[in-house]
Amino acid sequence: MAPHVLVVVVYCVLAGFAFGVVSPVSNTFLPPCACSDVALQTWFQAWPAHAIAHGLNPFISTAVNYPHGVNLMSNTGAPLLGIAFAPVTWIFGPAAALNLVMRLGFALSAIAMYFVLRRWARWWPAAFAGGLLYGFSPFVVGQAQAHDFLTFLPFPPLILALLDEVVVRRRHLVRNGVLLGVVVVAQLLVSPEVLSMCAVAVFCGLVVLVARHPSMARQHVRELVLGLGAAAVSFVVLGAYPLWVYLKGPFHVSGPQHPIDVIEDYHTTLESLIFPNSLERFGTAGMFARGNSLAGVNAVEHAVYLGVPLICILVLIAVRYRRAGIVQFFSLVALGSWVVTLGPFLYVGKTPHPNLRLPYDLLKHIPLINAGIDVRYSLIMYLAVAVVLAVGLDRLVAEGLFAPGEGWRRRLGGPWTATPRARAGLGVALAVVGLVLLVPSLPYASTAFGVPSIFTATGSPISSGDVVLSYPLPVGYENYSNDQALLWQAEAGMRFNLIGFRGAVAGPDHRPLTGARVWLPPTTVEALLVWSLYGEPYPPPAYGPATSQMIRTFLARYHVDDITIVPSGVPTDQVVSYFTAALDRPPADFQGTYVWSGVQQMLAGK
Repeated sequence: MAPHVLVVVVYCVLAGFAFGVVSPVSNTFLPPCACSDVALQTWFQAWPAHAIAHGLNPFISTAVNYPHGVNLMSNTGAPLLGIAFAPVTWIFGPAAALNLVMRLGFALSAIAMYFVLRRWARWWPAAFAGGLLYGFSPFVVGQAQAHDFLTFLPFPPLILALLDEVVVRRRHLVRNGVLLGVVVVAQLLVSPEVLSMCAVAVFCGLVVLVARHPSMARQHVRELVLGLGAAAVSFVVLGAYPLWVYLKGPFHVSGPQHPIDVIEDYHTTLESLIFPNSLERFGTAGMFARGNSLAGVNAVEHAVYLGVPLICILVLIAVRYRRAGIVQFFSLVALGSWVVTLGPFLYVGKTPHPNLRLPYDLLKHIPLINAGIDVRYSLIMYLAVAVVLAVGLDRLVAEGLFAPGEGWRRRLGGPWTATPRARAGLGVALAVVGLVLLVPSLPYASTAFGVPSIFTATGSPISSGDVVLSYPLPVGYENYSNDQALLWQAEAGMRFNLIGFRGAVAGPDHRPLTGARVWLPPTTVEALLVWSLYGEPYPPPAYGPATSQMIRTFLARYHVDDITIVPSGVPTDQVVSYFTAALDRPPADFQGTYVWSGVQQMLAGK
């Protein structure tokens, strides 16, 4: 019991350290900024709590993208996290809930992996190393800067453990099958994308097992059908409604959430395994320069680094225990998932080789499976590597350091001909060095944020239930995003409805509309607000009665009650001028925010 407690405490302390001295339930700081995806994830944390408290649907919201709505299952909404941490949201606020989820994402992912690894590794430090590698991998360290749904990862190890019970050990088939279905539904409610990647890994793994052991598969086919059938029934019973919402529910998005041409920009390269980038703490200037150039501007996503020492110990284990089924199997899973991260075709450095097509070229065209971005399959890679590392260290140590009568009796002739004790020592040393080189560049920076008083203060001209057109507009365009209005709405308790949304919005045919395309066809108001933020993709509308009339038409069509313009480092003067001309009156100033309230009454008087 003592080692288990120590392991859990260490993981929790490391998770807390990752975010520095900021309170785990802070509602005034967010890492690394209160903007972009972090603001969006805060909104996703807030909606289910609000929905539960008001008897609304936690999977669907009309509070944004008004008067239409959004489907949280078609987005990165992670409704299970919003529901599970609703008490934190109610007491401390949605930003506090997100802060806590991110920390628990590190700790619970590592803890789950540790206890799963204990079924194969008797030496607890080996399981600890594997849990550390999985829960604090470069993948998790990168994603924890923006994406709680890719940071909270305790369910993939649990899926692995239950599959081991059902498929390999064939114990308590009905019970474990039902539990497997429950865990799969839980993963669906956190991230369909992660579930799609797990599904690919499981399918390929089952094919490999059947191909390698056909007679055993035939012998135990009834048991497998019973266990997996129980899992399927459990999944259908518990997951039917959220799955329907995801596939056919209101405002659902059909097809891949990420455009194929965007997905293809997220590939890794052959060299990414050995060159650290800005996510890591240790390395030479030249290595960092090379690694950062491979990652480009998005180190959050380009996380497949292992380093030379860790690769060496993995190779040593794979060769030394090449006859061990578990080492063979997970070595293949690690290798296969890494190949998927390379994208649809091979890149060497920045040089593409489009004639060398890779497995992801097929996966990106399979419905539902194409929800998984290629580079994010590094999650599966790190899970498999954690198993290989833990099992290998456990066996090296068991036959070496703890074997009676073993010593340094033979001359070292390399790791494969050395004494068991020398081999074990070498393996542990390489593992320690390899894990040290994976130490991330933490803690994260955190940014203090505040909510403009117009959205929360007593005496605000915004009434409960109003429809607000806010500037900056919550849309994204290419590499730019302005999600602050979503954060303000979340922190204001969803007391008003918001025009616009930066996420997967369903168009007329349920195809995804993102960024500045949330209104079809593009309107003058959209052109005005997007142009004023980015200077593109539209030229500024011409001043004059025609433009003013189109703005009034938009305001009437979308039932806008209030227009708020919050000076926040983006142009405001021209936006104020357009609305002043359209409404024939200047805005009021509410504690630093420009506002027109009672817009529908203004329009009715014209």
